[in-house]
Amino acid sequence: MQNKSIAIKIVFFGTPDFSVRILASLIHHNLTPVAVVTVPDKPVGRKKEYMPSAIKAYATENTIPVLEPETLRDPVFLKELRGYHADIFTVASFGRLLPKTLLDIPLKGVINVHPSLLPRHRGASPIQTAILKGDVKTGVTLMLTDAEMDHGPIIAKSKPYDIQNFGYKQLHDELAKQGGDLLAETLPKWIAGEITPQEQDHTKATFTKLFTKEDGHINWNRSVKEIDRHIRAFEEWPGTYSFYEDGSHKVRRVKILKGHASDQPSPGKPGTVVQEKNGSLAVCTKDNLFIVEFIQMEGKRPVSGDDFLNGQSPTLRDIFH
Repeated sequence: MQNKSIAIKIVFFGTPDFSVRILASLIHHNLTPVAVVTVPDKPVGRKKEYMPSAIKAYATENTIPVLEPETLRDPVFLKELRGYHADIFTVASFGRLLPKTLLDIPLKGVINVHPSLLPRHRGASPIQTAILKGDVKTGVTLMLTDAEMDHGPIIAKSKPYDIQNFGYKQLHDELAKQGGDLLAETLPKWIAGEITPQEQDHTKATFTKLFTKEDGHINWNRSVKEIDRHIRAFEEWPGTYSFYEDGSHKVRRVKILKGHASDQPSPGKPGTVVQEKNGSLAVCTKDNLFIVEFIQMEGKRPVSGDDFLNGQSPTLRDIFH
């Protein structure tokens, strides 16, 4: 349902696909921002061709002005931003901390859409971290942005959402949908003065980290449930990988693309490659077998676990490490 009861001048800050989905919800609810702020175009791929952020491409398609400051303290940028006379700024996965000079511009403050139930999982990677930690439920929080990371008072939360067995992509899309709907529902109430912000319980705050490619390396000495969460959390970035050493001691890097935990006890030391009772490719962990559904040898195309078995004919001397 579109919101036609109040006109709100919004400037939207965002960068990746998550923010695109939030912006799409605002447009759908007749809350189209007067401008979008994002990062400048960046070189992408082997050819280092400059490409716009996802939010810039989407905003341009919808004829929304786009600002791309090199620095958020640039006087020219700040003057242009003030010229929009926005009631409020909204932020969704922008990727930069906003300086106080910027936070002080809109009369009604700056609202951040954060994909966790704060104060749990503050920081850059709340979706991946929720999966890694084995959270049963998560959701979305709208908070007023202050000078500290994900620290400001809460103005709205979604209902806790059951996320057991979710992969990153599925959970990302669900939380983006929740966040967009919640923001569109909350903005008119906030502008009308119908919401009292609630301070976070900072004693219960937990923090996330920026992940690197090295975080994708699988440690087979962990439990099968931990490994399953690891692969689901990193299915998009940074991906999960191991090193496959066959009986001749040749070592090759492999990507573990998809799989699942089983309740079959591991018959060998962690990392040992076996066939489970139904004949599928499996790897021993600290406790039970992990069933590998899809795998990709370095320089090769992705194949199913069964095809990998047929092509490699592994023995109990073959290990992942």
